[in-house]
Formats: sequence, C-alpha cells, structure tokens
Amino acid sequence: MFKKKLTIFLIILAGFILNVLSVQIVGSSFKYLQGSLNASIDQISYIMSASLIAEVIIIPFTGWLARLISTRVLFLISLGGFLLASLGCAFSNNFFFMVLFRGLQGFFGGAMLPLMTASIYTLFKKNEIPMILSIAATFGVSSIALGPVLGGFLTEYLNWRWMFLYNIPIGVVVLILAYFFIDLKDAEKKLLENVDYKGIFFLAASLISFLLFIEEGERRDWLSSNFIIITLGLSIISFYLFINSEVKTKYPVVDLNIFFIRNFFIGCINVLVFSVTLYVPIFLLPIFLGEIRLMEPTDIGIIISTLGIAWMISGPFVGYLLKFIGARVVVIIGCFFIGSGALLQTQITSEYMFNELFFSQLLKGFGAQFLWIGNQYICLASIDQKKVKNASSMFNLILRLGAAIFIALSSNTLVKWQKIFYSEISNTYNSSFFYYKNEDYNMENMYSLLSEREGLIMALNNITFISMWTVLIPILLMFYVKTDNKKELLY
Repeated sequence: MFKKKLTIFLIILAGFILNVLSVQIVGSSFKYLQGSLNASIDQISYIMSASLIAEVIIIPFTGWLARLISTRVLFLISLGGFLLASLGCAFSNNFFFMVLFRGLQGFFGGAMLPLMTASIYTLFKKNEIPMILSIAATFGVSSIALGPVLGGFLTEYLNWRWMFLYNIPIGVVVLILAYFFIDLKDAEKKLLENVDYKGIFFLAASLISFLLFIEEGERRDWLSSNFIIITLGLSIISFYLFINSEVKTKYPVVDLNIFFIRNFFIGCINVLVFSVTLYVPIFLLPIFLGEIRLMEPTDIGIIISTLGIAWMISGPFVGYLLKFIGARVVVIIGCFFIGSGALLQTQITSEYMFNELFFSQLLKGFGAQFLWIGNQYICLASIDQKKVKNASSMFNLILRLGAAIFIALSSNTLVKWQKIFYSEISNTYNSSFFYYKNEDYNMENMYSLLSEREGLIMALNNITFISMWTVLIPILLMFYVKTDNKKELLY
C-alpha cells in the first residue's frame, strides 16, 4: 500500500518539479530573450512575471477544483495544459505571444503546487510524513534555485527555445504514468450542485487587480497614476466582497475558518518570511552578477544554484532531525542559517565572485530547507484531512503572493536607493577637479559610472540587510505554536 501511495506522490512531484523549474528558468537568460523578441527591459520583466502572476490566480481555487473533479483529473488537465503552453513558449516569435503562453504555463502548472503539498498529508500516515517532506523538499522545492542554471546552460549551448522544449518529452512520460497510476477517486459531486460563483468571481477580481497594482506600480509611479489607484481600489473592494460572500455561503470556494487554527496562521506568517529570504535574493543576485560583474547566464546560474544544491543535500537530514528535535527547533535552526548567510551578503563589493558568495549561498540553502520543512509541518500536519486541500491552496497562495509583493518592493526600493546613493557619492566629487584639458579623457564620466555602480551595490546590500532581520519573526512565533499532541513532532 505504501509503495502505491509513494508512486502516486512521485508522479505528482515530477509534474511539480517541471513547473517550478519553468518559473525561474528565464532568470539568467533575460538578455537573450530581450534580443530575440525585440523587447525592452520593462517588457522582459513581464515574461519573467507572467507565469508567477498566473500561478497566483489559479492556486487558491486548486483545493476546491481537486474536490470537484478529483485530484487525478485536475493533475492530468494541469500537466497537459502546461506542456502545450511550454510548446507555445518555445515557438513564440514576438513579445505578445511569449507573455500569453508564459501566463498559460503558469496557470496550468500552478495547480500542481497545492496538489503536491496536499498529497503529502492526505496519502501518508503521520510517522511517514517527515520522510516524504524530505523527498519533496530535496527534489522539488529546491528546484526553485536550480532553474536559472538550467536556463543559462540551455540558452548558452543550445538555444533559448530549449528552455521550454526540454520538458516536453519528460512531461509526456509523466502524463502517461499519471494516467495509468493515479487512481484517486476523491471527487465530491455535491460541489457541482453548489458552485460558489460569487466567491470565485470576487477572489479572481481581487487577485488580478492586486497583481496589476504590484506589477505596474513602479512603472506608473504608484499612487500618482489613476490606473494604479483604480486597480488598488478594485482589489480592496473585491476582497471585501469575497470575504462577505464566503462567510455567508454554505459551500465556499475557500474555507476561511482555517485561519483561526493557530498553527496554520503562524505557518502562513512564516511562509511570508520564507518568500522574503528566498525569492528576493534569487531576484537581486543575478542583477548584481549581470550588471556589475557582467557574467554569462551559465555562470550566474551556477552561483544561484549553490543555494539549491545545499538545499538538496540537507533534505534527508532535516527530515531525520524532525523526528528527534521537533519542528519548532528545526525552524529556529533554519532561521539562524539564513540570517548568517544573509549577513555575509550585506558587505558585497564589486569584486565579489563565486568564491566570495559560495559559503553564504550554502548557509542560506541549508537554512531554507530547515525553515521550509519545519514550518510546513507546523502549518499543515494538524489540519483535518478534509480541509488539507483547501489549507494547502491558501498556504501556497500566501507563499506566491509574498514572492510577488516582496520582489516588487525590492525592485522599487533598488531603483530608488540606487539613485539616492548615486547622488550622495557623486556629490563628493568636484567635477571641475576631474576634467582635463585632454578632450579624449574625461574623468568626470568615469567617476559618474563608478558612482552608478557603487550606488547599485550599496542599494543591494541595504535591502539584504533589512531582509536579514525578518528571520527573527519565525523564531519569536515558535513560542506560540500549539504543542498539545507530542505525536505531531512539534515539541
């Protein structure tokens, strides 16, 4: 029986890995995409974020859809749609179609994240969960950091289109295996007779408006733009109407009562910290390596993947430790590692390369594994099995929303702080002192470029310094975790 359940889980995990890789795979190859698609710097960010935005839209509905049409059918639809969208991305010849298919890729693939998470707690017994968590984190979630190196390698040695083509043969094999081996008949037909149309509409409207607000805010100078004000207003109003609808309906698309479960609520706060400490560095570090160090995509990917490799190596040990020291201690250890790694990256200079970044990336990779496994166990292990699919969707929605919000904030902050530091550095120079009579040699221009470079580095260091302190939040919250049942390994 265990082998059968493990087979089902590994098939779902394989689909999840393909999706996770696809989200981050373009991170180190944006310059190649920009040239091939004739896209501006602003436009290329849409290609990078379209998948993430579409994921956020589908994730909250995944738990409800799995109950409505069954885990098996939803997984087959998700993986099949994901593969077709990947094919569309590979053969896109302009910016519009690339964004369209990237969005579809994220929309179909996004459902596989909550499905994978929920399957851990619905398929396996409590004493089996730590081992399964280790497998999921070792081979699944760590793929977040391995995407850029794969994308860089495929782009540099083959062609950027192979970033989307490589997963077609693999995905087809997984799809065939899923068709024959996933036999979960867990559909709840009564939901079809009581579809929460209002809840679906208001939640979708709120998420789409909010994501437009986040994505376009920096480009349109935030609240100085009428478009941004309107999208923010629509998001708030739609969210209020969604809450009002869900508390009144008998069959809500999202059961909000799970947020009154203390451990789940704490886990959701901690996963926001996780999104700060993982997604923001993966976003910022390639900027430093590409703009300051002028590194090739493959080299950037190798440095970023150090975090993912550390994550993979530590996976089996974290699951083992969970049984002996409990989830709370695991989370605290993870926060210590992440904070230490972040501290080492608050003093980056223009000379930093692989050797200087290696140890800090290792520490953050180890820490991310500890924090992820410990926190997910705290959050979901005590949830009733009937509510796990819904809880998994909300947990992963908050992770993705946190990533979108904090990446947008860090991007906006980076631009503003670079200008501030550039101005401060430039003002220390007396322009007349650096201008020589030789017209071919203008020291003022050289120092302007140096000021711009150092301003960017200082901005990066300051953002890293602020994000470092967020690891204190999970440590403090561990004192409030409910630990009534010793069998739940919370200790």
